[in-house]
Amino acid sequence: MRHANYRRFFGGQLLSVIGNWVHTIALGWLIWRLGVSSPVLLGMLAFCSQGPILFFGLFTGVIVDRCDRRRLVLTTQIGITLLVTLLSVLTLSNLITGALAIAIATGLGLISAFDLPGRQSLVVDLVAHDDLANALALNSVIFNGARLIGPALGGVLVDTVGEGWCFAFIAASYVPLILFLFTIRVPQRPPSTRLKGLLHEMGEGLAFLRQDPPALRILLLVGLCSLTSVPYFSFLPMLADTVLHGGPAGSGILMSITGVGALLAALQLTFAGQIGAMGPWPLRAAVMLALAQILLGLSQHFWLSAIIAAPIGFAILTQNLTSNSLLQHRVPDHLRGRVMSFYSMMLIGTVPIGAIICGGVAEKYGLPLTLIIGGALCLAGAAVISLWDRADRKRRAPASPSQL
Repeated sequence: MRHANYRRFFGGQLLSVIGNWVHTIALGWLIWRLGVSSPVLLGMLAFCSQGPILFFGLFTGVIVDRCDRRRLVLTTQIGITLLVTLLSVLTLSNLITGALAIAIATGLGLISAFDLPGRQSLVVDLVAHDDLANALALNSVIFNGARLIGPALGGVLVDTVGEGWCFAFIAASYVPLILFLFTIRVPQRPPSTRLKGLLHEMGEGLAFLRQDPPALRILLLVGLCSLTSVPYFSFLPMLADTVLHGGPAGSGILMSITGVGALLAALQLTFAGQIGAMGPWPLRAAVMLALAQILLGLSQHFWLSAIIAAPIGFAILTQNLTSNSLLQHRVPDHLRGRVMSFYSMMLIGTVPIGAIICGGVAEKYGLPLTLIIGGALCLAGAAVISLWDRADRKRRAPASPSQL
């Protein structure tokens, strides 16, 4: 927080992130209502809003490495604000349909494919390198502190004023961040002298991962956890409504309690020691997530499920944040945008694939069994990655510590 640029960025994000969580609740319930309670349509929403991050991640990473990161994030924030404003107008005027909502969600996903790696890379320009892990942890404090407020607020707003006014609030919440991005000044990076084509530069990012197996394992573990935790976040309206009978307010409470666990993880990581101590954390968090999700699938009581939501939030945040910190410290700056785009692809881009699969499984066999299957797959995948890591360590010099 002693870095002036980071303080301003920190303050500018707070309101917009609360708006993001309101958006998650409001759009999920809008699609649930327009789709006449269809889990398949919820899966389609996740696929269209997050699929572009997977399909265009390699390309957007090259763009992030080529351009001014502050201007890129400023442009994406303005684009998101305009689309959310359109969604609000259509909803308030009763012109919204499931197809239009999905189309706007797809547009937001396309913008996010540039915004996420851009924002991750921008943090590096705002703090000294030694403070990077702490800055990333503080970002997660914002993200998960807002999760305590946003989902519950979104559930109340959906119940009282409807989704349209929720979207209006979300659009307004982006304005302070846009103003902060206009005023933030970051150190100028040396101009790019690369004359290589896009495909060649994409290949450079992939080559880095081939040459750095610990980084590759970190990314695969992130993708595994995102793929298997899809049912909890994407199908939260279905879980709250049909299994736990909590309605929109119950959905907000579950998301907020998930945020309590995530906030505790973020605070722990903010005050954690050196980056080297984080090596085993992603794998441990993946195991915790798998076990908690299996327990959630077995639970039929709202408050028991709410208690289980806290370790789910703790595990997801710990896994994602420690993976982010480890990658940021491993990657050279000229490849940062590309590697962070891979991270975004694994963190969010895998979600639409899981959403489509889980939507079909949930419709045929029910959401509880879908949660149990996802937890079991996460546990099995974590075991495979752990065995791979151990085998790799045996082939390396004894003095070289494991990075996973």
